[in-house]
Amino acid sequence: MAEALTLEVATPNGLALRTEATSVQAPSVSGEFGVLPGHLPVLAALQSGVLRYEAAGKVNFAAIGPGFVEAEPLKVLLLTDLFAVPENIDLAEVEKELVELNARELKSDFNTPEGKEIMRGIAWANARINAKTAADR
Repeated sequence: MAEALTLEVATPNGLALRTEATSVQAPSVSGEFGVLPGHLPVLAALQSGVLRYEAAGKVNFAAIGPGFVEAEPLKVLLLTDLFAVPENIDLAEVEKELVELNARELKSDFNTPEGKEIMRGIAWANARINAKTAADR
């Protein structure tokens, strides 16, 4: 049997995910990156996007928010405030939220705290839409 990675996603509410995975892909602020067993240690900043991981021969998806990831040869730990699995994502509700956020974006200044919060909300909505869409394929 091939080596596996322990994948953990921790949020302020506790451990949201713990599984054994043969590969992990996550969105960093410098672009998407992948981790396989034996990966050199790395620490990176995360941005909202889709977490992909292969476990038990199946590719799984989840939406993650900004945070940090620490990868080691046999473990990947993601620290984030936001995490959602596709089965808990209501696509119609998130799409409605995105429309409202986009309307607010047109009226906001990106350099204000409110503008930055709107942009964070848009990125989180898109992450959930993309995770749900990928899982439903």
